[in-house]
Amino acid sequence: MKKLAFAVTAASGAAAFIANHEADASTQHTVKSGESLWTISQQYGVSVDEIKQSNDINNNMVFPGQVIEIGGSNSSQGHSASSNNASGGSTHTVQAGESLNIIANQYGVSAEEIMSANNLNGYLIHPNQTLTIPGATGTGGSGGTATETPQTNTGNSSASDANLYDWGQCTWHVFNRRAETGQPISTYWWNADHWANNAASDGYTVNNAPTAGSIMQNYEGPVGHVAYVERVNPDGSILISEMNYNTPPGTVDYRTIPASQASSYNYIH
Repeated sequence: MKKLAFAVTAASGAAAFIANHEADASTQHTVKSGESLWTISQQYGVSVDEIKQSNDINNNMVFPGQVIEIGGSNSSQGHSASSNNASGGSTHTVQAGESLNIIANQYGVSAEEIMSANNLNGYLIHPNQTLTIPGATGTGGSGGTATETPQTNTGNSSASDANLYDWGQCTWHVFNRRAETGQPISTYWWNADHWANNAASDGYTVNNAPTAGSIMQNYEGPVGHVAYVERVNPDGSILISEMNYNTPPGTVDYRTIPASQASSYNYIH
């Protein structure tokens, strides 16, 4: 019996050593729809705080398609992300505040080329996400040769660089988000409940078919509401970003509209 107990103890020690060794290694996990930091932490046997620290996440929000590191260290992950490139392009780790258009200008490529290279079906990217930059020619500061993201429709009125909508409101956010993705709009469409008519008057297409980059508009509340369509999912549901709906003014929130409801809203293209 003593020999058996020793064998079991030795085997357990070996298993623990292997487990600890594997825990030191880094694993990439692509967030799936419905997952949270807690469910991911349970899947890999780590804590939520460990995942947040490894990925510089300062809240509990993760998004479908976001790539996060499980275990390992930020420094080793950063070096591998920037050096592992076998096909002539380069990689870029998204920083807070960056958009596809900003990154495209930095490397002298178009936002659509980045989207294609990374199989993105919308403009939504996240801090710490690693993007493949195809055929990058920029050096990080020069964007003079970049191809700007083509605009869906600039309408008959000239788009403005100045955001004159009230700070932190849904209209303020959508104006900024369209500018970030190279699709500027007018700053004179007034309250959200007037956007569909004013956009149509300016020559924009307004219908009930959402596309990535379009503006969702409805007549909820006293002055209506607008949001930016980040992605159209394969099942017909849409992911939108918005302000001042379920969050205070100035705070960006993300919400998924079911496919059964998506066609009930107006979309400005």
